[in-house]
Formats: sequence, structure tokens, C-alpha cells
Amino acid sequence: MMTLILLVVFLAVGGLVWLHGLWGAGLTLVNLLMAMLIATNLFEPVCTLIDGFDRSYRYLTDFVVLWFLFFFTFGILRFITDSLSRTRVKFDMPIEMAGRTILAIWCGWLMVSFTAFSLLFAPLNSESPLGAWASPQDGSFLGMAPERHWLGFVHSRSRGALARGKFSSEPSHPDDAAANVEAFDPQGDFLVRQHQKRVEYANAEAMRVP
Repeated sequence: MMTLILLVVFLAVGGLVWLHGLWGAGLTLVNLLMAMLIATNLFEPVCTLIDGFDRSYRYLTDFVVLWFLFFFTFGILRFITDSLSRTRVKFDMPIEMAGRTILAIWCGWLMVSFTAFSLLFAPLNSESPLGAWASPQDGSFLGMAPERHWLGFVHSRSRGALARGKFSSEPSHPDDAAANVEAFDPQGDFLVRQHQKRVEYANAEAMRVP
């Protein structure tokens, strides 16, 4: 089921981006990538802030906040790029067809990676949601594990241009301590922590817990 859902996401996003042409696909790629990076980088600090007021929906907030930040950021970026680029640049047909196809595949893979990442902590009340991730070592989408690729990419960016200040009590990696930043998944245990969280949620009596 997980493979089927991610395949549909890939085909749907890739097809829609392809229809926008090379110029539109290029703008969409930039907007998608930036929105995904910003959402992934900020959802943990936002959820930590929310938990400070009410932790009863802790099995739901990560998923909801991540997608809210993505759609909000993507909408703003799309508005800005559409406002600044009202005229499409035209390309020769061979370049147009090859370029829009490559970028459509790229955007489709990005969305698959982001979607798979978000489903790691989706409130599906299952230790192995949609038949995937029975253990932290398992990968989705025919073993290609797009969620792992996204995890690694965001981790590298969160130690550079998108570095975050300390916002939680989690220990920093020794390489990050001197810079006083909290990299995304600093200990490389995100998959283990989310698996444990799914186990706890599967045993919970309701979505809202004390």
C-alpha cells in the first residue's frame, strides 16, 4: 500500500509539473525544494513550542505542523515567483521537452521523499503504517528509502545555511556544540525515535493522550 501511494504521488506531481513546461517546472522545483526544507527545518521547534502549552496531541502535531508549514511556505513562494515572472521564457522544442521531463521527474521524486518522510510520524495508529517500516532499518518505495535520502539532505543543510539555534533539551552532536546550533537529527536516531513513537501510539487508547 505504501509503495502504491508513493507511486501515485510521483506520477501525479510529475505529470502536473510536466504540463507547466520547462520554465514553470523550473520555478516549481525551486519553490518545492525551499518549502520542503523550511517546513522540515521548522516543524520541530514549532511543535516543541506547542508541547510547552499542551502535549495531549503530541501524536498529531508533528504531521499537521509539517504539512501546514509546507503549504503555507509554498503558497507564499509561488505567489512571489508568479508575480516576478509573468512571462514564460520559450525554449527550442528539444530543450523544452527534455528539460520539462527531467524537472518533472525531479519534482516527483522530491515530493515522494517528503511524503514518505512525513508518513514516518503520521497518526495512522500502526507500528508499520501502510505496511512499511516494520523496523527502523526498513526502507519504503521498493527499498529505495526516499525518506532516508531526505533525512540526510536536511541534516546537512541544517548545519549550514539553515542552521537552527538550540530549542530543545536534546544533546547536541559534538561537531555542533561549538557552533551552538541544533542540527536536524543530530544523533542520527530519527528513524528509531519515530518507530518507538508509532509503537506507543498504536498502544494508546485515543489520539489525545494525557
